[in-house]
Amino acid sequence: MSHRRDAYARSGVDLDVNTQVKAGIGAAVASTTTELVAAGFGSFGGAFSLPPGYEEPVLVASVDGVGTKLHLAIEWGRPEVAGRDVVNHGINDTAVLNARPLAFLDYIASSELEAGTVLALVEGMAEACRDAGVALIGGETAQMPDTYRPGAYDVAGTMIGIVERAAMPDPSRVRVGDVIVGVPSLGLHTNGYSLARVTAASLGPDHPVGERTLADALLSPHPSYYAELSAAFAVPGVRVAAHITGGGLEENVPRVLPDGVGARFDIGAWSVPPVFELIARDQDVDPAELYRVFNMGIGLAIVVAAQEALALLAAIPGSFRAGEIIERGEPRVVLPGL
Repeated sequence: MSHRRDAYARSGVDLDVNTQVKAGIGAAVASTTTELVAAGFGSFGGAFSLPPGYEEPVLVASVDGVGTKLHLAIEWGRPEVAGRDVVNHGINDTAVLNARPLAFLDYIASSELEAGTVLALVEGMAEACRDAGVALIGGETAQMPDTYRPGAYDVAGTMIGIVERAAMPDPSRVRVGDVIVGVPSLGLHTNGYSLARVTAASLGPDHPVGERTLADALLSPHPSYYAELSAAFAVPGVRVAAHITGGGLEENVPRVLPDGVGARFDIGAWSVPPVFELIARDQDVDPAELYRVFNMGIGLAIVVAAQEALALLAAIPGSFRAGEIIERGEPRVVLPGL
């Protein structure tokens, strides 16, 4: 009697590819290991020791993905960009709480695993982790035929950081008259790609955007702002910081404000990357909607006491005065001129 051993493959899941992927990513994961890793790649769960020296440590965790930017990254042959993006997004989401990023876990799912794509994604993650001193301590790679359309991928991850409780930003300290300092973005980062992909399909990857191509503009990495945030929280008078992601200024800034205040921005105070203007022209997008979908040139918004604003601007090269804190009204975030 013959015994067939390919039933799972015929159903859409190739165990041999899964084994190949696991073997391939081992070196990338190992390259991120730090002295704090107690159990990592190959274990059922990653284990991590807390660094010494904290009196009242607080763990900060954030989970996110890169959305449909992943489709462009794979279509245009740059999946490693999405790997870097998912790590750096997590770094920023924890660092706005003044946390030091420690460890990262990833999740990659697809209709059918393509080993080269998965390896490129993980190497992108590992590169970003190495740059930040973060350990990639685990993950999950799932083949899910019928759940995802053929050729589709998704990637997400969880960043874990640590902060001294007394060093956490306190929104109750925010006052009317405080200054908002902006830190520039490099482009869309990881948000708004369902809209941007329409322009990508219309114009193609080689369409010029300033001195770059559309592929370069849309696949600019989501940068880590850990260095900028570390410098910011060392300045006396810094109150809170917001990572400007999906929802733009209107949705992200209120997340760090107390109930009684709002924010007013001077939208002429910074340069908007030309890729946003291209998308607006190509799809006839109203300016107000652009500011609801995209970061529009601001990657971070940091609130600081007015008397310390110059010190903060000096601490972060390239930063700019973007607005101020005002009494709460409607809308809560005011963008004059839109």
